[in-house]
Amino acid sequence: MDALCYRMLKLLSALILIAMTPLSAQLLNWGVKGGVSLHNPIRASGIFSSDPPHWTVGPMAELNLPAGLGIEVDGLYRIIDYSTESRHGGLRSYNTWTIPVLAKYRLPARLKPLYLDAGLAVRFLQRLPIPSTSVGVVAGAGTRHKAKFLWISPELRYTRWNNDLFHTSFNGGILHTRKDQMELLIGVTF
Repeated sequence: MDALCYRMLKLLSALILIAMTPLSAQLLNWGVKGGVSLHNPIRASGIFSSDPPHWTVGPMAELNLPAGLGIEVDGLYRIIDYSTESRHGGLRSYNTWTIPVLAKYRLPARLKPLYLDAGLAVRFLQRLPIPSTSVGVVAGAGTRHKAKFLWISPELRYTRWNNDLFHTSFNGGILHTRKDQMELLIGVTF
């Protein structure tokens, strides 16, 4: 799993180097992607309760290739909250980072603003004492519209994770992350 994380960071570094070339204005779009989860990323029962899902936001880069193809890399940040009724209870918050690397296909002229994407994602939970990681398969569909010097791209994205970031059971309560994730995201690129 560490090797996959290393490869994804290496790809992101390569995209940054490409962005520094004079051709980057035509090949590479930079921007920000944000949105919301369409369901709570945590399942809780018993003494645990999960708070409503927070927004997701982060930088994105998109490499435009010929024949309607492209590659997108995002760095999406989210806070996950839950609370517990135990004597050590209260609200707990964890930061998560998701780094999806997606192959994109813009559909032919008749359906020009539509695109499909698919790829892999790595999700990191910054949790003490031991950080947690999971890998997921990603698929999405969206539209892309030009607004002056910006591209606006709303997208519906599904991710299936290979494992829970955390799973806890205590005093009859269960708390764990969902393996299925559906999000509504909007990308704004230059």
